[in-house]
Amino acid sequence: NYYRLSSASKKWLNRIDWYVLKRLALFNNKKRQRRNLHGHLEEVKKQTQYQLVCLAK
Repeated sequence: NYYRLSSASKKWLNRIDWYVLKRLALFNNKKRQRRNLHGHLEEVKKQTQYQLVCLAK
């Protein structure tokens, strides 16, 4: 149980995961010159599904 995550740490790690995905979506949308910069988050999730490690499991 030494490496077990508490509920408080999972909350913060989930926020970090969300922030990283949001920043990648912004970068991807800007690179592709899309008007809705804060959209297409699901598309980025699918593209990075096996490349990123989820911090909180």
